[in-house]
Amino acid sequence: MTNNDNIFSNPEIELSLIENVNTRLSFNLNMKKFLYLIITIILFACQPKQKETTNMVSVSILPQKYFIEQIAGELLHVNVLVPPGSSPHNYSVLPSQMKDLAKSKVWLQIGLLTFEDAWKDKFAEINKNLVIVKCSEGIEPIAGSDHEEESHGHEHAEAFDPHVWLAPAEVKTMAQNTLNALNSSFPEHATTFRHNYSRFISKIDSLSEQIEMKLAPLTNRNILIFHPALGYYARQFKLEQIPLELDGKEPSPKHMKTIVDLARDQNIRVIFIQKEFDAENALQLSREIGGEVITIDPLDYNWEKQMLDISEKIAAQK
Repeated sequence: MTNNDNIFSNPEIELSLIENVNTRLSFNLNMKKFLYLIITIILFACQPKQKETTNMVSVSILPQKYFIEQIAGELLHVNVLVPPGSSPHNYSVLPSQMKDLAKSKVWLQIGLLTFEDAWKDKFAEINKNLVIVKCSEGIEPIAGSDHEEESHGHEHAEAFDPHVWLAPAEVKTMAQNTLNALNSSFPEHATTFRHNYSRFISKIDSLSEQIEMKLAPLTNRNILIFHPALGYYARQFKLEQIPLELDGKEPSPKHMKTIVDLARDQNIRVIFIQKEFDAENALQLSREIGGEVITIDPLDYNWEKQMLDISEKIAAQK
């Protein structure tokens, strides 16, 4: 029998060797776990951080998102309450919007839309710290021809025409109110906001000049439109808006005849209609006067492009 045989035949020595091996294996296993933990921490630390959602603001309609992004760039997240393809006239809130509204520091309203007044208290309950700003503050309102409150038995904000964002002159006031609200809620970005605001105002002034040039040759300055959305636009550029709707309702046969006679007398051949409205009555009128129906989108995100598009279509009237 060799010495090695004596070693492995000794139970105490054998147990000691096994314990030594197990200790080393345990150490190696723990070391591997430790290294794995360190590597995991390093990998997560190297990943780009997700954007914080504390810089959230809510707006009523899509063009306001355009206004905010002109002033704030990508510094803020914008929650739009009336999403693309929807209308403020039949607004209903989505769960995702409620979630973002709860995170918002400020809600920038138009200040003249029915749903804003109807939902104001509910939104304030969801977000106790929500600052509500009326962007139309300081604008002389036009009396509304679509008194939506009559069908509800309540007096709502749309006793006045809410479409202030469709006149560049009024958007300058809205931009000033927006700037003030953003400076108050996000003072750390105030310098950037003011710089971008100045550039935006210059763009608005340039846009007004372009529109005036497009409309200058126009001899017939009447605008025949299904829903009266161009009141502030007409006021700025000295046009006359003639709506098919009467008090927010579909035109009666009597009113339709009045419009047909007026269109023939004034040689109006174009009827404008917003894309979210049913075009049936407008098409009927176009057949009566031998005209055409042209669709516009006042709720489009690209406000500047849409304003030029509307102006070009008005200027193209014969």
